Amino acid sequence: MQIGLMRTFAIICLSGWVVLFGTSVCNAQMKTDKDLVNEIITNLQTGDDSMFGEQFPKFQFLQQLVYAYQPADEYQGERIYKLKGKFNELKKFDPEFNPKLLGMFHFARDKASDSGMHWSDILIARYVLDKQFLPRELIGFEYIAPIRLSGYIFVQDMLTRRKYCIAVRDIMLLEDKWYGGTVLNILEASTIPEYEERLMQEEEEMRKLMIAKQNGTLDSILALKDSVRQSKIKVSMSDDEDKQNTIFKDVMDRKVYWGYFDNQLPVDLYVRFIKGACPETICEWEAMYKLDDIDEYIILDVTRNEDGTFIMTEEDVGVMELKLEGNTFTGTWTSFSDKTEYEVYLKEKDGVKPKKLFKLDKIFEESNF
Repeated sequence: MQIGLMRTFAIICLSGWVVLFGTSVCNAQMKTDKDLVNEIITNLQTGDDSMFGEQFPKFQFLQQLVYAYQPADEYQGERIYKLKGKFNELKKFDPEFNPKLLGMFHFARDKASDSGMHWSDILIARYVLDKQFLPRELIGFEYIAPIRLSGYIFVQDMLTRRKYCIAVRDIMLLEDKWYGGTVLNILEASTIPEYEERLMQEEEEMRKLMIAKQNGTLDSILALKDSVRQSKIKVSMSDDEDKQNTIFKDVMDRKVYWGYFDNQLPVDLYVRFIKGACPETICEWEAMYKLDDIDEYIILDVTRNEDGTFIMTEEDVGVMELKLEGNTFTGTWTSFSDKTEYEVYLKEKDGVKPKKLFKLDKIFEESNF
């Protein structure tokens, strides 16, 4: 199986389609990723969240796999040791500890029904899965789940002939069996670019609604939910979050910076400038960077001192102290472990396309999942 390349599967019978409504192949231990995709759609059709929950690995099972793993060398041993210190991160794969998995399942199902989809008449056309990046908090998990995928399932409503795209993630191989399948969203789309375009439109509309809610121009959170339903827009705000007066972040600007550590190691830095109740308007910042020698972006904790110095911290690893002059960050990156220091020079990239910024925003959102 090739996991580095985008893979497309068409599941077809003589008529060109296969109906997936019916009993499950098995509860959780699927033999192939195709079986697991079938199970995801079957459970969405029936609305059976207990069967959907059985797709996911239990936290205790994951713990046992970690403890049982025998590292082949010192490098593997260090990474497994780090994972043992992050066991709470594994709970997000178990619905017992992470009820959001079931909440997202129900919201996607209800959202599609509200938009006119007929779940009982849904047929699967194809699915596209790609290797999912390993976040730093799951270092070592690549030995427990050697394959972890995210992607899209394309289905068609045979009554209306409309095509839909379901975004999924955390489809993983554990001991030669397939688990997981978090449902992220569903939109009317027949291709990935079309899905991404509709998602951008959806999130922009959501941003406007949330700002209206904060400004008091939308009567209530119930009105917001009604607007979302009528516009076929995804919202994942619980009643508890409403009670806590969840504040929507008004991102005023997004910028990508590119440069080097010590003129040698290439670095990409993405910064979001967020509006707040302060004289300067922008009072909060979010950032993440990607070093040339790793695959994924790393979320940074950002503060700014009174003298204007930005402090961007990578947990347990190191910290950047940067000054922003015009369109350029300069400063240092210092390792927590051995106090090694690198000079940092990062200049703003011109002409970054909105779709690129949107994809970077998605990384922030998924990091908070």
